[in-house]
Amino acid sequence: MATETPSVAPPRAEVPMVDAEVVRQIRELHRGGWGAKRIARELEVARNTVRRYLRLRTVEAGIQIRPRARQLDAPARAEALRLFDGPAEHNAVVVTQLLRERGVAATERVVQKVVAPRRRELRALQLATVRYETAPGHQMQVDFGQKRVRIGERTVVVHLLVAVLSYSRRIFVKAFLAERGDDWREGIAEAFRHFGGVPRTVLGDNARALVVVRRCITE
Repeated sequence: MATETPSVAPPRAEVPMVDAEVVRQIRELHRGGWGAKRIARELEVARNTVRRYLRLRTVEAGIQIRPRARQLDAPARAEALRLFDGPAEHNAVVVTQLLRERGVAATERVVQKVVAPRRRELRALQLATVRYETAPGHQMQVDFGQKRVRIGERTVVVHLLVAVLSYSRRIFVKAFLAERGDDWREGIAEAFRHFGGVPRTVLGDNARALVVVRRCITE
């Protein structure tokens, strides 16, 4: 029986992860009596990250010590990128499922980090190409972006719904504190009111708040 190359890398590594300001807030809130779960929810970081920085108080801000067992090795990363560009059709969730079918244990978060540079590359290529032309009133594109802003003593993640008319390239932006289904619906309705009408089609990304189930079709 052939022995496969391990899909995880050796024991430990330093990974740039959390900036100094977030680490300072984690420790400050903990001194104020907050628990790890509440801090994680407030700062929108993983609970394990909060616990790690509270436990390892000598760890330099901006560097996270974590086991490498949750990171893919070079062959597995190459396979993840191949699947991302191929049968997964640029969907990290589907890549995760296909990797598991091939015996490679990986979380969705790990896969998203692996494909993130490729995703940025694809977006840059899209911007560099000639735009897809549509008739007036035919299509509106909608997506969410994020921006971390400082409000008083707190750092808040603002979620920005951006709607663009494909023909005129007119833009509408509305800020939210989350990206739930209600936020999508409210933002899209506000865009309709702003533009003064309803397009024939609304084109959105594969957002979790809008998708009930994902199906993977492989050869």
